[in-house]
Amino acid sequence: MNKILSIFYIFSLFVFIVFGIYEEEIGKRDWSIQNIGQYENSLYFPYDDTILVHSKLLNKIDNTQDTTSTSHVISLLNSSTGRQRWRQLLPIQEQTFQTLTFNSFDNDHFLTLTNNKMIRYWNRNNGELLWNYDTSLEVEGNCNVADIINKDGIIRILCDQAILFIKREKQVVVLSNIKNEENNGDQLKSLNLQSVYSISKKDDVKEIKFIEFDSKFKISTIKNQKLSNPIQSNQLIINENQLINKQILVILTSSSNLDIINFDNNNNNPKIFNTNLKKILPDNDNSLEIKSISSISNNNQFIIVLSNGNHLLVEFNIETNSLELVKSIKRTNIIKTSSSSSSSSTTTTTTLTTKSIMSSSIYLISGNEIDEEKNNIGEYSIEIVNGGLIGSEKLSSISKKFNGYIEKVNSFNGYILISMSDWSIHMFKLNGAAIESLWSREESLSFILSTEIIDYPLPDISKLAQLQYEFNETDGFFTHFSKRISTQLADIFGFNKQQQQQQQQQQQQQQQQQQQQQKQPKINVPNEENEQIKKIIIVTTKSGKVLGLNSKDGNVLWSILYLNFNDESNLMKIYITKKTVYESPEVAIIFPLKEKPKSFISFINPLDGKERHVRIINHKLLHANVLSQWSDPITHAQMMYWVINYPVDHPSPMVTLYPWNDKTRKQWSRLKQYYFYLIDHQSQQIKGYGIESLADGKHGGIKSIPTWNIQFSGNGVKIIGASSMNPHEIIQSPAIIMGNRDLLPKYINRNMITIATLDDQSVLTITLIDSITGEIIKSFKHQHSSNKISLVQTENSVVYSHYDIMSQTQLISSIDIFERNIDWKTDTVSSFNSTTATSSGQLSDQLIIKHKSFVFVHGLIKTLSLSITDKGITSKHILVGLSNGQILPIDKKFINARRPYPSEVTPNDAEEQLIPYKPILQFPPWFFTTYNSTVVGLTTITSTGTDLESTSLVFAYGQPDIFCVLITPSLPYDILSDQFNHISLIVTSVTLLVLAFVAKNYKNSLLLSKKWK
Repeated sequence: MNKILSIFYIFSLFVFIVFGIYEEEIGKRDWSIQNIGQYENSLYFPYDDTILVHSKLLNKIDNTQDTTSTSHVISLLNSSTGRQRWRQLLPIQEQTFQTLTFNSFDNDHFLTLTNNKMIRYWNRNNGELLWNYDTSLEVEGNCNVADIINKDGIIRILCDQAILFIKREKQVVVLSNIKNEENNGDQLKSLNLQSVYSISKKDDVKEIKFIEFDSKFKISTIKNQKLSNPIQSNQLIINENQLINKQILVILTSSSNLDIINFDNNNNNPKIFNTNLKKILPDNDNSLEIKSISSISNNNQFIIVLSNGNHLLVEFNIETNSLELVKSIKRTNIIKTSSSSSSSSTTTTTTLTTKSIMSSSIYLISGNEIDEEKNNIGEYSIEIVNGGLIGSEKLSSISKKFNGYIEKVNSFNGYILISMSDWSIHMFKLNGAAIESLWSREESLSFILSTEIIDYPLPDISKLAQLQYEFNETDGFFTHFSKRISTQLADIFGFNKQQQQQQQQQQQQQQQQQQQQQKQPKINVPNEENEQIKKIIIVTTKSGKVLGLNSKDGNVLWSILYLNFNDESNLMKIYITKKTVYESPEVAIIFPLKEKPKSFISFINPLDGKERHVRIINHKLLHANVLSQWSDPITHAQMMYWVINYPVDHPSPMVTLYPWNDKTRKQWSRLKQYYFYLIDHQSQQIKGYGIESLADGKHGGIKSIPTWNIQFSGNGVKIIGASSMNPHEIIQSPAIIMGNRDLLPKYINRNMITIATLDDQSVLTITLIDSITGEIIKSFKHQHSSNKISLVQTENSVVYSHYDIMSQTQLISSIDIFERNIDWKTDTVSSFNSTTATSSGQLSDQLIIKHKSFVFVHGLIKTLSLSITDKGITSKHILVGLSNGQILPIDKKFINARRPYPSEVTPNDAEEQLIPYKPILQFPPWFFTTYNSTVVGLTTITSTGTDLESTSLVFAYGQPDIFCVLITPSLPYDILSDQFNHISLIVTSVTLLVLAFVAKNYKNSLLLSKKWK
């Protein structure tokens, strides 16, 4: 019994320890955002106030190209708050989405049709997939529509040459492959629960066909009726030219004719009524045409969009079978319309709204153009139509400047959901005659292109500027002393003009910010009271939007939208041109414009997202970089250069130095010590360049000169990856102390790049190249490799992951490079005069290159990165991102290429604490920083240091999720947690001191009594 109790106590102790670690770590040092992607359509459920949203994701196919694939997401959101209840990502192989449907027979389940064949039946409450069915098992061709048609749960599927009926509970085909010989492959569409229709064309005459079914799901009647003439070719397939509700079907047959089918008449025989624009507008001079029709309501009202931009609100009278004009809206700035009962060709909806005025409302949304001079940010307004115009309200939370153009509008039961071209989703609610903004989702974060992390400035930056003024490096001792005395006296007597000017500037900036905040959407602006904000994460997105995120919780601090961004490209890079020290920081955003081949450079303040100045490049941009060791003496910004394709396809592209002024012009020759290289993925070659001469002294144009060229050819070789040193990495130790106390110098070459190539024989080649001289340092080959590879460099090491398709194993390989002999008194800063180079010029002869490969058993590796700390003292960790969304930091010692084989371990190796080599890498579950969460679609991991050397900030993103966490690679040796109990520490220390004093006296008394005995 005692043994059982002991085992139980020990087990409980371990459980409590694990639970305590879980409570301590989960959510305390990390946060994540689960996005749903680009909005497509939605269904509303009033009884629990939720919306079922269908959205799409764009996924990168290859990092070397701009190609993307499409996948789809289903999610359930709270209509009032926008919070996500659940989310389901459909397989990435299914790139098309046809139907999202439900009806009043079953409110707790819904149906999807994807890839023109895959039927899925879901539980709406928790997102559970109940069953799926592949229609290609029964019929050939595509299936386009699926809906539930009765209380028995019969699902009707409309395909190209057949109609399927399936019982949803048992997944049994009731009646399949009902071929229609006269259909001629025309697409069938759902008319109501008993009928379907299709539109066909014979001998330039188009007709509509109605197919009805009996209770046994057999075709009972087929009715053909001709549509009006003339009919424009292929016009009927456009979604804006067909409208349907519970009573009528409206078809735009030409630029001036409408056919209205009344299928809700008493004799159950659909009738076609033709009308002409002349009947609606008798005074029409034949110059006006119908551009499109949209937004049909339950009371048979809909909108006609005219060629001149004006809109007509019309109503079809069922009793008189005539189309009547309700309202003529003569404005050309209306850009979107919506109605509470509107539907589309990709979604079958059933109206669940209560009987109210909102169920028959039509909404017109208009917008203004951006006018910077008049401070017009392109505001949008909405007008509500219900038998006439009843009100107009501004949509204050969206604008063209900050959100772009309106893409889609859905309305239901007083809610209005608007998706913008910046991928954001906004929900509004109609309260009487007022429009209330409920919530918004920043879905542009579902496709991040690049990221940078900067420090947030200290609260009082003026003191740092004052210290910089007092202790200028160019001044002598007496100058420092006099400046110090003068500033102290000025502080005492209040004569510090500099501080007064700064205070006035700050007040002016605050007033300007308040004025602009009244016109902008509300964002979370950090202030001095929030001392926990340490970093700002800057991200660029495929929608053309740049956002600044709070590193503490992921809140959006600011955002800026570039409407001229070429979204066909996956290129929008960030360069830090001025860090936060004494001056306010600055970053450059570079991206291609829609007007090819031009590019755009925007210099912004990353603290508030305000644009300072811009630069347009009229030629194709090939390369850009920041010269970290050269700053502009006037603006204190780091010098920047970019390479353009000018003259076009010339072997020596033009280099532009920025900023360009009189002082930088005098120092332009400093650029000759810099080199750059370009990778051409089409010709599979790498070219190195140097600086030759000044070509354009007015605009900073400098001529380059080719220095080396490496061509990868043979057996269909392709460049699949490239890496270089992380510019933010700090290297503390230039050598390793071995077990015998000798120094092993590291080969630290920040100019070394790593190129991965793959040929037709699945041979992976890793090539180490000096990017200054073009010399190949070393090459390694791996047989039977796939094209999934990731590279990362740190100090003197290269770590890469690759997959062996023959053995079906994931591998991690490590290359460590050391120097044999080195003169510690020589400062080697150039690849041309390296102390390790021999007379023959073979650099590799004087290098010690170690290589080891390890089997990684935790799954497929998606990406590799490096943990960065502020001073580089903490041990380096390789951040491994897995395809399942997990992130695993691996200490470099576990993948050290110097790990000796067990039979070759020496006492010096043991003294150095080198781990004997084992081919398999396996780590416990608590090593993963993501714990029980996953980063869906993980693509990239980036890291930066914090104020604490032991702590590193890790930011990971994919399509669509993002994740941020603080990690301590060498444990938190320089930090006490916020929950640390100082009182307990003091009480414990005092108690131990008292006990030690009591024990000492007790010991002395025992010794004394022993001696008396």
